[in-house]
Amino acid sequence: MKDRRIIGDRRKLSTAFLSMQSIYSGRRETIRREVDKKKYILVDNYSPRLFIILLLLLLLSITDAYLTLSLVKVSNATELNPIMALYLEHGTFTFFLEKFLFTSVAVFIFCVLNNFAVARVSLALAIIFYFGLVFYELNIMSNFFP
Repeated sequence: MKDRRIIGDRRKLSTAFLSMQSIYSGRRETIRREVDKKKYILVDNYSPRLFIILLLLLLLSITDAYLTLSLVKVSNATELNPIMALYLEHGTFTFFLEKFLFTSVAVFIFCVLNNFAVARVSLALAIIFYFGLVFYELNIMSNFFP
């Protein structure tokens, strides 16, 4: 069968890094067909809502790191996570950097796999966990600094 297109296949050309199409392409942000939802499809057009949620997770992790370091210095508290406790022994900068890197990898994975129910549930649980942890740490700090 002969290809009767006037213009060549537009999908063969790549989109420029900084262009209106790369910022807002008009493409769908979700998978619409039920058959396609059962496949492993990674969407490259992310919503601002997802960006805000992932940024919230990163900020909660940084807040947790700061509060943990404050509690360790002021009240002789200990880090319960054995992996992070190991990094804490190497210094505060190493602890903070590793905490940030671990969370950044998780944020990247949540971003890429945002169409999967497991990733969405895990992201929600991570945010709930960090909110609880930050609240707990703030509660401890309020007992030491009334």
